[in-house]
Amino acid sequence: MMCIQLRKILLAGLVVLAPALQAAPERIISADGSLTEIIYALGEEQRLVGVDTTSGYPQRATQLPQIGYKRNISAEGALSLQPQVLIATDDSGPEKILKQITAAGVVIHNYSAAPTLSAVEEKITGLAALVDKSEEGQMLWEAVEASVAQAQTRLLAVDKPVKVMFVLSNANGSAIIGGENTHADTIIRLAGGVNAASGFTGYKPMPNEAIAAAQPDVILMMTRGGNHEVNSDILTKPGFAMTPAATERRLVKMDGMLMLGFGPRIGEAVEGLIRAFYPDTGRDNGQTVAKSSAEPAGQLSLKAALQTNQ
Repeated sequence: MMCIQLRKILLAGLVVLAPALQAAPERIISADGSLTEIIYALGEEQRLVGVDTTSGYPQRATQLPQIGYKRNISAEGALSLQPQVLIATDDSGPEKILKQITAAGVVIHNYSAAPTLSAVEEKITGLAALVDKSEEGQMLWEAVEASVAQAQTRLLAVDKPVKVMFVLSNANGSAIIGGENTHADTIIRLAGGVNAASGFTGYKPMPNEAIAAAQPDVILMMTRGGNHEVNSDILTKPGFAMTPAATERRLVKMDGMLMLGFGPRIGEAVEGLIRAFYPDTGRDNGQTVAKSSAEPAGQLSLKAALQTNQ
């Protein structure tokens, strides 16, 4: 009787250990640019066999086969790469396509798309566990978290926060503005600013009168992003022309994926925006374009973390 019970215990232990003994997937496709960046930051890019169109950083990721835009994945394109795993975020899709990919035997690992630092941690530690780099993932997250905190030390010299308005697009004269509970809202606050667009959530059209009434000190936009890119003459447009931002010519531009991707370079984004919002705390002034580094910032931070712990 005792032998039977011991055997059951051993079998139960093997069941628990089985997932941990599974090898990390060798063929991964990514449906999100921040997840792609994390894979590179962990030094596991050899596992990637395909990426989506938001995976533009590092530049060599663009040389991989494409599976379409993250919200409009091509099932045929994805499955043709014979992946074992698809890594995606909550806003990847469409759902119908994801079901087709799952039905074909591909395992989907889904991560949070929330505009929070907690989501960044979840993506980093989750992907690290997937590729059997849990320790390195924890170190990477700690380095990323520290880079944000280090950037925010510049805010100690700030007396009054600036009011910032993020413009997603201004096609046909209709401005789409970033409200509350958006990545734009969070990154503005992380950089010590106040979102000038309040009272609504998400990205929505805003009338010229409301734009003028909001009185933003700074207009924030992406330097690229296809149809989302905003022309640099936006400060002369109705509504915007009647703001302090137009009077002081304060237009800040940053790479869209760097600013809103919430990946391992988020510390770089926060620092760049703080310098732009508060030029007196650094050497930048006037119109600012934040540039990204040649190597993933997360990877640089991981190297520094590894050296510190040697």
